[in-house]
Amino acid sequence: MMNLPILATIPRSGTWFLRLVVSFLCCLDGGGAVADRLTGEIHGNRSGKRFDIRQMHGGPLFGVGASLPVEHLFIGHAVCPGFSAVAHKVDWWARGDFHAPGFDYFHAGLNYAYTPVDFDAGRRYLPVDVAALDAAPWADRDHRTALVYRNPIDQAESHYHFLGAHIDPAMRSFQGQPLGEVGFRRFLFEAALPAYARQFISFQRMAAERPGQVALVAYEHLTANPERVMPELLNHLGALGDNSRRTWPLLPQAIHLARKEHVRALEKELGHSLDGERPGDSHLRRNGAPELAEQLGPGLRNEALDYLASMGVDTGRIAFAA
Repeated sequence: MMNLPILATIPRSGTWFLRLVVSFLCCLDGGGAVADRLTGEIHGNRSGKRFDIRQMHGGPLFGVGASLPVEHLFIGHAVCPGFSAVAHKVDWWARGDFHAPGFDYFHAGLNYAYTPVDFDAGRRYLPVDVAALDAAPWADRDHRTALVYRNPIDQAESHYHFLGAHIDPAMRSFQGQPLGEVGFRRFLFEAALPAYARQFISFQRMAAERPGQVALVAYEHLTANPERVMPELLNHLGALGDNSRRTWPLLPQAIHLARKEHVRALEKELGHSLDGERPGDSHLRRNGAPELAEQLGPGLRNEALDYLASMGVDTGRIAFAA
C-alpha cells in the first residue's frame, strides 16, 4: 500500500479525538448510525448499521472510503514519510533517538505485512510497504501527510502523566529511573523536547522540500475551532488530481460525538480507556490536577521555545491556548 495519506500526531496531541471524528464521520457518511450515550439521540440513518465502539482498536489504519477519495488513512504517531532521504540535512538527527517507543510507527520494526486496520469490511490487517511509503512523497505529487502538534509544555506534561501511569514498567522510567524521581523539568529538557523536535522537524523539513504535500496543524487551533479546521485537514489529506474541495454535512455531528464527556461514556461502556492502558479509567486527564509546568515558573515556556529553536524548529508555528 503506497497511496496512504498520513495523519500523524505528536503523542498526547489529539490522536484519539481525530480517530473518533474520522470514524464517526465515515460511519455516518456510509449510511450508518451512532447513538449518543449521554443523550440517547441517534445520529445518522436510524435504520443503518450502528457504530460499535468495541470494533475500534486504534487502527492505526482506518477504512475511510465512505468519506475520502482514498481507501485508508493512517492516524497515529509517525516521522514524516520521505524524510529519511533528507535527514542528513539536519545535523543532529543521526545522533539521537526517541526517549520512548511509539513516536515513529513505521520504523519500529513491526510486521507491516499485518498492519492493524479498523472499520474495513471485517479485515483486521493490511500490508504496508514501508519502503514504498517512504518513496511516495518523492514519486507522487498527490501523496499527502499532515502533523497535528501541541504546544511543547502541555504536550510534555500530558505525556509525563501518561507514561507515569502506564501499565508497562519500562514506560514508567527514563534512563533507568522512575519518572517520579526524574522530575518534570529534567524530563522536559532531556526527553520530551528532543523527541518533540525530532518528530516535528521531519514534517517541517518535508513541508519545505515538497510544498503543498505536507500540512502542519496546531492542536490548539484544531480544538478551538474543529468545525473549521477539520474540513481543511480532510481536504488536504484527500486531495487527488483536481484538488477539488469537498464538504461533509455530517462532520459537525461527528465532532459533537467526539466531545470529552461522550468519550468518557464510551470508555465506561468498554470498561477501559480507549488506548487500552487504563482498566476502568479514561485516557483523558481530569481537570484539577496540579500543573507541573506552573510549579516551575513562568519562564519555562520561553526556555522550552529557545531550546526547540536551537534545534531548528520553527517555533513561530507553535500556538498556546488563550
